[in-house]
This record gives sequence, C-alpha cells and structure tokens, in this order.
Amino acid sequence: MDTFELTTITDEMQSSITHMAQMRNALIAFTKEVLVKDQDYGVVPGVQKPTLLKPGAEKLMNLYGLAVEFECTDKVLDLQSKFVAYTYKATVRNRDGRIVTQCEGSVNSYEPKYRYVWTEKVKPSQAMQDQLKAEGNGKFRKSSGGWVWVERTENPDLVGLQNTMQKMAQKRAFVGAILLATNASEFFTQDVEDMGFIDVEATVVEEAKAPAKPVKEVKGTVPAREAQPSEAKEEKKAAKAKAPAKAEQPADSSIPEETRSAIQGAKDVASLYLIHKNNVALQNDEQFIKMLSTKKAEIRKGIAA
Repeated sequence: MDTFELTTITDEMQSSITHMAQMRNALIAFTKEVLVKDQDYGVVPGVQKPTLLKPGAEKLMNLYGLAVEFECTDKVLDLQSKFVAYTYKATVRNRDGRIVTQCEGSVNSYEPKYRYVWTEKVKPSQAMQDQLKAEGNGKFRKSSGGWVWVERTENPDLVGLQNTMQKMAQKRAFVGAILLATNASEFFTQDVEDMGFIDVEATVVEEAKAPAKPVKEVKGTVPAREAQPSEAKEEKKAAKAKAPAKAEQPADSSIPEETRSAIQGAKDVASLYLIHKNNVALQNDEQFIKMLSTKKAEIRKGIAA
C-alpha cells in the first residue's frame, strides 16, 4: 500500500497555492491603486493596521463578486428605560450562491455615541469647568459666534435613533464579514470606533510610581550605606515572616452572587448590556468584564451553531 507524506505537494495543492498567491498580490494592488485613504480605509493612532471602512468593504465585495444578506438575530426595545439594542448577522455568498462566511454585529443605545449629546450651557465657575473637563463631561467648542461652553448630557431621544442603530449593527456585521470572506484581515482591522465594550478584554494598568527624591546630604553626618542585595533579601524575608497571613480571596469575590447568576442566565447580548449598565460600581472590574465577554462568546457560539 502506498503511503502519502504530509510534505508531498500534489498538483492540486500547488495550483491552490499559486491561486492564493495571485489573489493576495491582486488584493495588494487593489488596495494601492483603488482604495482611497480616509474614504475607504482610515488610520487610527495606536492601531498597527488601517481600519476598513464601509465604502472600502463594498469595493472588496464587488471585486470578489460576493453578495451579502442581513438577518436580525436579536432586538431589544425597552421604551421605559429607553434602551434599544440590535444584533444583525451578515451572510456572505459567492457567485455560485455558496455561503462563504457569516459575521454578527451589535449596537445598543447605552454606547456613549448614542446615549449622550453635547448641549450648550452657561459657562460655570473655573473650579466646575476643571472638574467637568477632568470627567470628560464639559469642554469649549467653536461655533460661528466664537467659543461656547458645552456639557455632555443624556440624549432625550434615544428611541428616535432606532433606524440609525439598525444601520450601524448591519455595518459592523458587513465589514467584519467582508474581512473574513476576502482574507483581508492581514491588511485591515475592523473600525475600532465601532467595537462594543465587551468585545475587548479589560486590562489593569498600574499607576506610574513617582521617582524617588534624592537624599540631601547634611554636612557633618555620615551618608547612610545602601543595603546590599543579600541584606535586602534577608530583611524582606524577616518582614514577611512577621506579617500576619492574609486570607486568600476568590478572584471574582467583588462580584455579588446575584450579578454572577444574572450573567450566567443571560439569553442574549442585550441582557449583558443591561447588566453592565446597572452595575456602575463594577464597570472597571477586570473579572466582571471577563465574565461578560465569556458569556457573550457563548451566546454568539450558540447562535452560529
């Protein structure tokens, strides 16, 4: 019986490799010659790859001869709490009608770009200005008559943004699907401005330590000798032995049992947004964000299945 080694490249495989190389080169040329910066893609400071915008995704769709269908997989319309959320699934098909890939996009009215508006206000005292600026709730904005003071306030017409948010959810699903279908993730990332809060894992950033102040030498005194590494190590061991042992706390001890149960019992992404919104004290908690992210992934996996 003949054996087939994994290192063997058949004629069919070689043909696929050649085809993929040609498509990659075509994509590079298409990006350079057709796509326009700040129209089809943009560059965000701090992000390594350019972000693909909707017009650029549409051009890639036409280049590959693809068709995209949208399906609303989740919707929340709570008029009492003024909460609106949509989730759309984009299905990409090739010229033969075969499904190439699928991708979901979500949006909700508690995202800052929808929840708040900048309203012109009477300029407050300097102390209040400084406080509002530090909180990100106040700033000066240039208008036709000069500079005016504006403050960030709750949007009174969130429900009126339903159509806008539907289009945004479709856009997020569309761009993500085109990136997957055209293998363009090597060159582009999805618009970071459109990413939801639990799409990104939280990280804890340590505060920078203040530089040590130089020791002022007083005449007539002997400068203190710096402790040698071995001596410092022994001192740390002795201090650790004297210190009372601390009881270990579970990593998610800051999250109430009721909140954990609510996250585990959530049936859709919109429910997770509500849990996040109602737990203001936990919104910067790393374990809380990780629990939301994990549950969101489980929900989306169930929908895809």
